[in-house]
Amino acid sequence: MFTLLGTMMLQIADRLKALAVMVLAVIAIPLSMQDADFAQHTYLLQAEGAPSAIMGMPTEDAEYDVLHVNATENTMGDAQLVLDKGQIVTVEYQGQSQTVEARHETVANLLRRLDITPTEDEMIVLDVNGETLRVIVTDTWTFDWEKTVETGYETERVANPRLLKGTEQVIQAGQAGSYVETYRDVYAKGVVDHTDFVSRTDDTAVTEIIEYGTRVESVSASARLTDATMDEQGGLLTFDNGETLSYSRMMTCEATAYCDYGTTATGYITAPGVIAVDPSVIPYGTRMYIQTPNGGWVYGMAVARDCGGAVKGNIIDLWFPDLGTCLTWGRRAVTVYILD
Repeated sequence: MFTLLGTMMLQIADRLKALAVMVLAVIAIPLSMQDADFAQHTYLLQAEGAPSAIMGMPTEDAEYDVLHVNATENTMGDAQLVLDKGQIVTVEYQGQSQTVEARHETVANLLRRLDITPTEDEMIVLDVNGETLRVIVTDTWTFDWEKTVETGYETERVANPRLLKGTEQVIQAGQAGSYVETYRDVYAKGVVDHTDFVSRTDDTAVTEIIEYGTRVESVSASARLTDATMDEQGGLLTFDNGETLSYSRMMTCEATAYCDYGTTATGYITAPGVIAVDPSVIPYGTRMYIQTPNGGWVYGMAVARDCGGAVKGNIIDLWFPDLGTCLTWGRRAVTVYILD
């Protein structure tokens, strides 16, 4: 009986010793080792620039006003992201925000005290850019970044109807520029899941503008007048081939026709475009563009080189190469543009 009792007491004593060893072992485990589950979480450090992921242990030490990052791994691989005692921290989780006072502890310890346990799909974002640390537990995090694109300038050519054809002038110098594109990186599990285009600024390049002249001294017989305008700069005739003529005034005259071959009163040989005028109304040498008012018959370019007994006042006599054309013409009202 006593032998059996002694054996039982020895067994109880051995069990008590084993239990004591287990208790001592638990007491000896550091707090960070008790929080070993946090070693598996992904931390995303948001400082200046793109965020950087911390998987278990930081790669290098870093000091911020609101956070100490130590590249020291404890026994269980917990990230050493240390807060100062009395430090104010804002914690955001599941749409709620709370402000807490930290102990001298790791971020993992702080979350443990708040009964916050991130899932495998969530990150612990540490935003150190403000006066207080923001700890955000979230499954996504966004970061906007910009790319500057240098650009050259374009050249625009603009017709100047009063500038002599064959000449050009720069009225606005070109200038290279740039525009800024904004993109948004979307992070999940510590890495960029995808990137979205957000916006683009206007290009600052300045277009070079070059004016080229279209004004000529005369137009071909096939050119047709499309517009006649008069403004403070003078009159302007625009033709279907893009060329322009400048004129000083417009007259309405009665035009007859003749086809005599020979020498005019001013010594010129008769030819198309040589017309007779009353020199007191239209001086010799005056350049003109002539057509009927509706443009149905175009005589075209003409120069006052001759006169005649019946050519008085606003009457002009147009030279044609043959009698048949003269008879067809007969006597018509014409619009005469006195060219510059």
